[in-house]
Amino acid sequence: MQEIRNSRGKLVCRADRKSKTVEIAVKGNVTVIRFTSDGKMKVTNIDKAA
Repeated sequence: MQEIRNSRGKLVCRADRKSKTVEIAVKGNVTVIRFTSDGKMKVTNIDKAA
């Protein structure tokens, strides 16, 4: 996965072109966005604190 950072160098998300996935982690919660072959998106939210 490639790290995407903002202008201050803070990690914003991680993206993977091959699997068409974007992963965003904020305060123990992870949101994974997957782009499907039919042009739709699948969004999954994971609570890392559990």
